[in-house]
Amino acid sequence: MRRCGTSDARVGGRSESLAPALALACSHHPIGARSLSRVYRTRDAEGGLRRVSTRASFRQRFAPIARRTRPAQWFVASVVTAVVLIAVGTALLPRSAVITQTDVKRAVIDALASSTPKPNVAIEAYDRVKESVVAVRTRTGGNATPQPRGAGFILDTGGTIVTSLHILSDAEAIFVVFYDGAELQAQVLDRQPEFDVAVLGVSAGGRKQATLASAKNLKVGDEAMVVGSPLGLGNGLSVGTVSRLGTLVQPAWGGPPIGGLIQFNAAVYPGNSGGPLVNRRGEVIGIVIVAANELTGVGFAVPIDAAASVAGSNPF
Repeated sequence: MRRCGTSDARVGGRSESLAPALALACSHHPIGARSLSRVYRTRDAEGGLRRVSTRASFRQRFAPIARRTRPAQWFVASVVTAVVLIAVGTALLPRSAVITQTDVKRAVIDALASSTPKPNVAIEAYDRVKESVVAVRTRTGGNATPQPRGAGFILDTGGTIVTSLHILSDAEAIFVVFYDGAELQAQVLDRQPEFDVAVLGVSAGGRKQATLASAKNLKVGDEAMVVGSPLGLGNGLSVGTVSRLGTLVQPAWGGPPIGGLIQFNAAVYPGNSGGPLVNRRGEVIGIVIVAANELTGVGFAVPIDAAASVAGSNPF
């Protein structure tokens, strides 16, 4: 049996090569290796037959396959790239910390501490200043019994007390009642009408003095609490905030306007005049005067910086 692509035939006494035809037939031959090559027989310059074989290159053989499978190639490349990116990202992520029983207990303690209500600042402020606040009473003509007029606070341990000047008008005698209930008669040591400030003195000292704080650093919105003797009922507390600074007010009792006042929104009643306006730390920042028209909810105070100067002991 002749091999595919090597037979020839004689036609009319001539020998004709059947190689091209056989090679074409071989291209459909089931043997795949033979289908990729073609064999030809040609005559050389001397008239002899010469066998010529052409074989496709590797690139030429696989080009059709590459074109047909290009979508699949892109899909596989995308999958591989995604897998690589996920692997790299996972490797770069920080490792989760191991939570121990100690960590759990600490977290529970912190959570309980944060949920515990903080002490009310008003309570702390009142506790710090309450023993330094006094009630002021006066006796006027026709009244044998001293009547409640306002409040004040102890400036020093020597028995110096600061209050409002206007509550002492027409007073024939002045008395102060301390936190422990002791009552002593007082005398006017100094006065400053332009700020409605009066300085009193008593014969006995040694009591707790108030802590002062300059009003120069006050801001609108800061806590402002009034401690006094509203309606003569003894120490009382009302809480608010600073609503304005440097206010000019025409006082209800007459006289020239008073400027540079601290305006606040804590409730003020008759009996609060002369008492201290304190901050959240219980430090005295001003001396309360009743609202110009006796309304509650609007109050004013003389800055303690000016009041302390009247007493001759300005620490600022």
